[in-house]
Amino acid sequence: MANRRVFHFVERGRGKLNRQSPLANFDPAKLAYYEKENYVAYYQRDWLKLLRVSVGMVKEGFSLSLWQAINAASLVARAEIAFAPFPNNDVPRAKAIMRDFYRYINRVHHLNLDVARAADVDVNWWIVHRKLFANPQNQELVEALKNYYALAYNAQPELLSQAAQHRALGMLYSDQWVNAGKPMPSELLVKEEEELRAGYIALRAALDSG
Repeated sequence: MANRRVFHFVERGRGKLNRQSPLANFDPAKLAYYEKENYVAYYQRDWLKLLRVSVGMVKEGFSLSLWQAINAASLVARAEIAFAPFPNNDVPRAKAIMRDFYRYINRVHHLNLDVARAADVDVNWWIVHRKLFANPQNQELVEALKNYYALAYNAQPELLSQAAQHRALGMLYSDQWVNAGKPMPSELLVKEEEELRAGYIALRAALDSG
């Protein structure tokens, strides 16, 4: 479930996020679409589709070339496959693979990423999402996403509440779609993508104001 995700990094010699960096250049509409499709593939256990949409997701989120995105997405998909089984998923393996992912991003963009911390905070919100699956009382998920964004962008958490709330609501619609039997097409998927898009628009606004 990975940005689904835009990840923490610190540029060499800098303490704050450069607004022109790869992580600040995402298109909210495109990223929301790819994240929604990522959830659909994940819950349908369609691993080939998961890899395909993960390529688009990481390409958009990280300003990667197609070949770089294929390499990076293969790691994201492997981490999600390790996390997928319920209840006996392999969280340590998912984190280990995500550490490899962040190392790859370091190499591509010449970054000083704390790969262990990034993997931990990323996989943590996967864990919280699973624990609160389809639960509208999901403030813990909102906080996990908000803390994740604060780390990812070196931003003040209080600026990130709206972005986290919209994204958590998008996930709730995804959960409801799963519980409804995963019908295709579904108005729940439309609502999911709308909320994810609103979340990424709010995130861009928070970054611009910060």
